[in-house]
Amino acid sequence: MTRFSISQVVLALAIAYLAFSLVKVAKQIPHIVEIIDKTNVTVDKITPQIPDILSTINSINLQVNAVVAEVASVRTLVDQQLPPLLQEVELLRPVVNNIVTESQQYSQNIPNLLTHLSTLETQITEVQQQLPLVLKRVDDVVKMTNNTTAELAKWRPHSKEYIEQIKHSREDIPFYLTRAENIVTDAKTIGKEASSGLFVGILKGALTLPFDVISGLTGIVDKDSRSAKYLTALDVSLMQEKTVGLLNDGNQIKTVWQNTESGNRGTIVKGNKISKNNQVCHNVTFSNYFEDENEELNELMCRDDGGLWKVIE
Repeated sequence: MTRFSISQVVLALAIAYLAFSLVKVAKQIPHIVEIIDKTNVTVDKITPQIPDILSTINSINLQVNAVVAEVASVRTLVDQQLPPLLQEVELLRPVVNNIVTESQQYSQNIPNLLTHLSTLETQITEVQQQLPLVLKRVDDVVKMTNNTTAELAKWRPHSKEYIEQIKHSREDIPFYLTRAENIVTDAKTIGKEASSGLFVGILKGALTLPFDVISGLTGIVDKDSRSAKYLTALDVSLMQEKTVGLLNDGNQIKTVWQNTESGNRGTIVKGNKISKNNQVCHNVTFSNYFEDENEELNELMCRDDGGLWKVIE
């Protein structure tokens, strides 16, 4: 009886809760009906616009299909043109690599160029400072020239006699040249070769550099080398002159010399600029060709405070 009574109580409570829930739902029914009415009104308003919406959707579908077709044609065109473009890119790649390499070389040469420009600016400033003295010396030379002209006018009557004597002296020059070259060959030392080279160069008209410029280049040919044995004094004079010109030219790295009389020749290559004891220096390579033989010599050349190039021991 106790269990039966509890079940009845639980059933009664459930029925009561159901009735309570139905009452609450019944209270919400007017709101639901109102929402449904509003929805019906909205649907009634949208229903006439549905054909237009469907027409717009169809138009959009047509446009989308057209775009898809155009994209397909563009893709086909790209597929056709892509292989030639890739081939052309492959052909241009070596050119681009060469351009990059040249750009890197130019970039490496820029510091040397800037240093050279700074040196030139310094030299130009020094020249500008010395310009008044130079102009004064020019004026003195002009005065001296005028005096020399007047003096020459006085000596002109005697010129015929001097010309006749020079003619006789010229006939004796080949004999003196032969003796000078024999002395140089027998000595086989670069000191004697340099002094004889000055004499031979002056007589043959090959040496145009001042003696103070030449004096620093006496070691240009190693006295223990084969070049010192076979090169003539005129060969050494030509090497000295070409070397000075190469070292003073910032844009030139190589030059050649040739003596048609001896048949000897050679090339001179200037290395990169370096600094030693606060002096501008270059490693210079001499490739000499003589008597069906050749020899390569390497010397370090530096410019002193006076602007003269010298061979560094």
